[in-house]
Amino acid sequence: MPNDPKRIVALWRVGSELADLCVVPVGQLDGEFLEDEIDPAIWSNYKDIPTVGNYDGLDIEKLIELDPDLVIGMDHGGLGIDYEEVAELFPTVILGIEEPTNVWDNYPQIADLVGRSTDYEEGNAAIDAQLAEIKEEFGDELADLRVTSLNMADQLYVDTSKSLSYRRMDAAGFVYNPDYTSSPERYVEEFATENLADLADQDIIFYEVDRDGEVEGPLQEILDSASFKRLPAVKAGNVFPLATGTVYTFDAAQLQVDDLRDAAEGYEAP
Repeated sequence: MPNDPKRIVALWRVGSELADLCVVPVGQLDGEFLEDEIDPAIWSNYKDIPTVGNYDGLDIEKLIELDPDLVIGMDHGGLGIDYEEVAELFPTVILGIEEPTNVWDNYPQIADLVGRSTDYEEGNAAIDAQLAEIKEEFGDELADLRVTSLNMADQLYVDTSKSLSYRRMDAAGFVYNPDYTSSPERYVEEFATENLADLADQDIIFYEVDRDGEVEGPLQEILDSASFKRLPAVKAGNVFPLATGTVYTFDAAQLQVDDLRDAAEGYEAP
């Protein structure tokens, strides 16, 4: 592996982290750099990066034209890319993932491979320090409370202890709903809207928002529903936004930290 690669091709799930490190690749997997995951101030550097293929495979001729000194990506076993063919031509590193949280776990390896370990370590230390400060300041009060975090994709979900959001809530001193911390199968668990009453014993409820603080339309409908508004946490005003935990950048992490502090400061005992 090169010590300081200059011509990087970004395959699946490394785009946001490379942009977070201000590394501009010479090529990308189609759609790897997404505007809603990248700081608007630097988006112009990433919007026109040439593509070398998609989830089903790479165009080797395009890859050869770019002459990368490092091809890097992640894979959960479901992509149709022949990495052995690529590795015969260029230095190639593909990191495995099982859960979306593993994308964040792979961040230090990504940073090391592209020569930006110091940037990662400084960013990570800053996030950890802020979470620890929240716990030190509010931990005694939060220890007596229980929280649940809701999000929406194809349906309503609850974050589990395999999620990145959970890790940060836990580090900040929030005590999570024990129904979703005992050996969960995935980072989220399906939650039927007719079971909203099951959250009646929760002191704080978080709901997912994007980087602009906006709520997914269907999730907003649930937040506006009569059954949700009947929950004690809602009546007490202890419902708070939480930036998405599936964008793997320090900008996104900072948004979560800010939301967690706001919740700790804003909690009102019923």
